[in-house]
Amino acid sequence: MKKSASLFILSAFLTLASFAQSIQEGLGHLYAERNVSARTIFEKMVASNPNNMEAVYWLGQAHLANDNLAAARQVYEKALASNGNAPLILVGMGHVELAEGKSAEARQRFETAISLSKGKKGNDPNVLNAIGRANVEVKGGDAAYAIAKLQEAHQLAPANPDVMINLGNAYRQAKDGGKAVEYYIKASQLAPAIANYRMARVYETQRNWDVVTDHLNKAIAADPKFAPAYLRLYNYQLFYKNDPAAADQWAQKYISAADPSPEHEIFRAQTAYQQKNYDQAISMAKNVIDQSKEKLNPGVYRLMAYSLMEKGDTAAARPYVDQLFEKFEADERVAKDYTLKAAIYSKEKPEEVVNIYLEAAADDTSLRNKQLILLEAIEWAKTNNKKIPEGDLRLAFYKINPSPNPASLFQVGLPYYQGGAYAKADSAFSAYATALPDSIYGHYWSALARAQIDTSLAQGLAVPAFEKALQIAETDKVRFKSQGVQSAGYLAGYYNNIKKDKDTAISYLQKGLEFDPNNTTFQNSIKALQGGPKKTTPAKSTSPSKTGTKTTSSSGATKKPAGSVKG
Repeated sequence: MKKSASLFILSAFLTLASFAQSIQEGLGHLYAERNVSARTIFEKMVASNPNNMEAVYWLGQAHLANDNLAAARQVYEKALASNGNAPLILVGMGHVELAEGKSAEARQRFETAISLSKGKKGNDPNVLNAIGRANVEVKGGDAAYAIAKLQEAHQLAPANPDVMINLGNAYRQAKDGGKAVEYYIKASQLAPAIANYRMARVYETQRNWDVVTDHLNKAIAADPKFAPAYLRLYNYQLFYKNDPAAADQWAQKYISAADPSPEHEIFRAQTAYQQKNYDQAISMAKNVIDQSKEKLNPGVYRLMAYSLMEKGDTAAARPYVDQLFEKFEADERVAKDYTLKAAIYSKEKPEEVVNIYLEAAADDTSLRNKQLILLEAIEWAKTNNKKIPEGDLRLAFYKINPSPNPASLFQVGLPYYQGGAYAKADSAFSAYATALPDSIYGHYWSALARAQIDTSLAQGLAVPAFEKALQIAETDKVRFKSQGVQSAGYLAGYYNNIKKDKDTAISYLQKGLEFDPNNTTFQNSIKALQGGPKKTTPAKSTSPSKTGTKTTSSSGATKKPAGSVKG
């Protein structure tokens, strides 16, 4: 009897060990993005034991990893029909509802699962972990809620590497890269491949390539079949090192580590693209899209967009770059995807380009990278003569600088002024004048912008700024000759034509002659005011230029300098 009992216990132990190993094997495939292999394992486990709720939960997660919401919902609905109080399945269904945009229903599922799973030692860490995972992996999930639940799970199960990885992911979603790395490091002792891979992704956003490649190589050393690391090294060689030959070597290693898939043909299509055989690249990529039944790699949409753009067909390229951004989180894209989208939209929808670059800068966690993105955007605006977008981008660049130089506000205001956005120009120049009150340029250009807003002079918007500019110009009549002449002329026109005050108008004209004694316009205007009829006709006013000779509008038309006075 003792021998039989011992054999029974040993058999039960081996069965449990096999069960645990199967779950871990499936998770290993899921981490390595071999979603088909993971799904196959969990399907077998559920087929052999439909009441294995953990296997059911992970089967649904495998479907979600392939963006197959309908299949995941079907798995969870079937399980809930026979076991409506299974906490993990409730969380799984909440995950599906969260992905469907039903955040209130999902939150109710999560809280119900917590309540049902609570035991004598507190809440179930596996349930808390699953809730955190759902909120991290779904676009629009609640990062703060995820962090709270995952922190609780970590306290209850401090040695669970999956909790640590999800915590790192949650902090990364909350844009706290330092905290994310802290938990990835903790997880690296127990799950080195996925932990190092996740750390590489953090440093990738900072473009710290030496650290990125080091962590990717560590992930591969820990698990030579860890496919995502090979794919990131492929992207690094292709998009940042511009070395297609080296990229192809990583592509072959990725293919050997990943699940078999028609989409692997995309690597051959990429070679065709590099050889400028765009029609072949497009044909091959379309074939991948038509054949694939699983979630596609972002590279498929990227290649289609690049190839069509190179053929000059930005209209056809736009839907593919849109899908690249709609289907994949920033974590799955490369930094140059924003440049690709901006290049396409600059032809198809130029008014959106600024927002594309601003979104790219907002998504990046490194200040230096934000600045590089915006500098690239400013160069795009300058090259394409997009004055108002250039002003918007320069303003964004100014705002992200922790110690901005107020003098750089002039470079913000100038393209606004040149593009006819006079209110925005005035805002920038006024801020310049406030920060540097002794400089003439903020006051003078603010006056120019206000003069364009108040073209009839009736509101007198530009008068205070021109008065201040004239006051500063009088301190150096040689250096500030043009500003002094233009300010005096504008003020003379305002006081004569709007205020009907000839004496003040004459005094400003005389100030103008102090800068330019041979100015015949001012000389003749003084004679007209001193001896002409009392009735005056309002002068047509336009803003003077910085040079004092003429101002050119954004359309290229030349505008007459202000300051003409009719006596």
